[in-house]
Amino acid sequence: MKEFIYDGSFEGLLTCIFYGYPLKEDVKITSQDNYIPSLITEPKEIKTEQDKFERVYESIENKLSPSTLRNVYYLYLSEIQGVETLIFNYIKLCYKYGDKINMAKNNDIIILVDRYCKRVSYESHRFTGFVRFKEIGPLTFYAPIEPDHNILPLLTDHFISRFSDQNFIIHDLKRNLAIIYNKTEVTISPLENKKGEELMLSSHMDNFEDLWKEFYKSVNIEERKNPTCQKRMMPTRYWKHLTEMN
Repeated sequence: MKEFIYDGSFEGLLTCIFYGYPLKEDVKITSQDNYIPSLITEPKEIKTEQDKFERVYESIENKLSPSTLRNVYYLYLSEIQGVETLIFNYIKLCYKYGDKINMAKNNDIIILVDRYCKRVSYESHRFTGFVRFKEIGPLTFYAPIEPDHNILPLLTDHFISRFSDQNFIIHDLKRNLAIIYNKTEVTISPLENKKGEELMLSSHMDNFEDLWKEFYKSVNIEERKNPTCQKRMMPTRYWKHLTEMN
């Protein structure tokens, strides 16, 4: 087995796939952050090459399909342990049998691809409704989140379309990353949790938060309470950042 180590970026992952695809032996791909030294294999570090990334990206999109490329990206964002090797095997499977292999719902690889992609897609959809902003300055808003998967890239377009005339930060506390939008440009940049705590301390939305909590209580129908359904639709691990649940 050949083991590749990469820098953790999507570009680096597709560079690994470029070099691993022609090999006859099995290939294992691991990010630097998740690599655990082993006496069995001697890994090869693959440096990100933009031209190799673009060749693989365009090949998947044009020779397979945009939906297959989307699956690859969603798998990458899932950050599930061992997902890079699954992506490699998935791409090889698609090139061997064609894009129609995605319809083979009894194939072990396709089963995992569908499962993980649905998790990422579902969580990103959830967070379009779960994000709670606090005002930290004139028309400047901050929202902390802790998603299971790296969904920030999937939230960007939604919140820009909703709040195009406001400055906002959506801070992923688990990954120390944040969407930062200033009404004209958007970036996903590193942001330490300590800085997020400082931004929260500058919030001056207490009155609005109280109004929101009162509204939440007023629309609640006691007789129709269903805690099981509520926890299924709004898992308790997200509650700490939901104003109405505090």
